[in-house]
Amino acid sequence: MKLKKRSYVTITIVLVLLAAFFIFPFYWLTIGTTKNVSQLFQKSLLPGRPSHLQSNVSGVFSYQNGVFLSWMANSFLYATVGAFGGVFIASLAGYAFRRYDFIGKRFLFVLVIAFAMVPGFATTLPLFMMYRDLNLIDTRLAVILPSFVNIFGVYMMVSYWNQVEDEVFEAATIDGANDLTIFWKIGMPNVIPGFITLFLLAFVSMWNNFFLPLVVINSRARMPLILGITTITDPQGFPVYNLTLTASFFTILPLLIMFVSLQRYFKPQMYMR
Repeated sequence: MKLKKRSYVTITIVLVLLAAFFIFPFYWLTIGTTKNVSQLFQKSLLPGRPSHLQSNVSGVFSYQNGVFLSWMANSFLYATVGAFGGVFIASLAGYAFRRYDFIGKRFLFVLVIAFAMVPGFATTLPLFMMYRDLNLIDTRLAVILPSFVNIFGVYMMVSYWNQVEDEVFEAATIDGANDLTIFWKIGMPNVIPGFITLFLLAFVSMWNNFFLPLVVINSRARMPLILGITTITDPQGFPVYNLTLTASFFTILPLLIMFVSLQRYFKPQMYMR
């Protein structure tokens, strides 16, 4: 009994230490918003005294005539449209894999799994060359279009569509429902947890996408938040660390709100029938 209790205490201590390890960066970021540059370099783990929170926040939103709001709007545009478009197309592909038998189906699925292992930055140079020829450099489409091809999303949606029983499709077919009706009214309600889970993952990926916008976006007005905050400098071109830190805090808030509000749908199922 004592051994079991000691084991429980040990596990609790380890979990508390791990929780503190993962929470500490967010804590440091939060207290950093209350400090000016000199206080940041004092390496104190306490909030700034006197607090500079108000001046930091106003400095972020007034920087370059409010360009921070443009960056935030761009990030919402890129992440929302890109994530929804990519997930919707992946859902259509998952439905096709579930409903139809066609030549090369298994081989095509193996290719999907193989391409899902290719890192995104490996395709950035070919994308840049394509966009250059299509005159899409420094356009919002250059950031949004690649997100419509979500290879990992196809694999994930196939696994969710495979959880829908054959009897459901057969009953709908007997009732005279066409593919569009079956997809929207029969299938989608059954895979909505997977749809929202994949949307969350794609949204976070697009929101944090740094390398692609860095390559294809030149103008500040079209930059997403994650790229724009790295360009916050004073008139002499030196980084303004307190404003960058405060802007970073506002950058992660939408992600926290999304996960808290949609966490009940976050149920990944990564297996095949």
